[in-house]
Amino acid sequence: MASLFQPDASAFNNLKGSPKTIVITGGSSGIGLATARLLSELNSNHNIAIIDLSAPPKDFTHSPAHLLVHTCNLTSWTAQRAGFEATYKKFGRIDAVFVNAGIAEYKDQFFNDELDTSGKLKEPDRRVLNVDMDAASDTTKLAIHYLRKNKEGGQIVATASLAGYLASAGAPLYSAAKHGMSSSRFLLTMRCDRVECECVFRYCLYGADFEKQVSWA
Repeated sequence: MASLFQPDASAFNNLKGSPKTIVITGGSSGIGLATARLLSELNSNHNIAIIDLSAPPKDFTHSPAHLLVHTCNLTSWTAQRAGFEATYKKFGRIDAVFVNAGIAEYKDQFFNDELDTSGKLKEPDRRVLNVDMDAASDTTKLAIHYLRKNKEGGQIVATASLAGYLASAGAPLYSAAKHGMSSSRFLLTMRCDRVECECVFRYCLYGADFEKQVSWA
């Protein structure tokens, strides 16, 4: 069995450079929290903005002067937009955005029938698409808007999944959403001026190309 890859922070020289302002959606747990911890370790002066449904755990310690936590439902455009606005207001710029928030497949929406209060077929639950595709697309839109304010642009890193390429048995909506994000990344790359758009697959996040994906001059 392959061993778990642990990133060696000492090797990420570019990420130790001048402080940057970095937005991480879904930064209170999982991959997002691990990213926030790593960035904090690499440079304690990085400005880190976490936009998530809940705040990060208390053991995540980063200087309050360089941290902004905006709790909201990311599927709300106005709520997520407010998080970016608060970040820009506090730090004056945004250099990179991790489009990371996501959820796993929720129940079987195709073969299990549920009835509504009137006894008719109940509308499917679309939370997976709402979070993994719609909210992620909103994050990308907001990221492009703010990164284009910088003369040098900035970077967008999206947490994708192999399910977006190979599909995952039992997870049709999750696979569809991740495929949508992976596909949109390639199209956005053709259009973005001074904004780099990258997808990092969750099974190889922090792999050998991690620093290249989010390296800053």
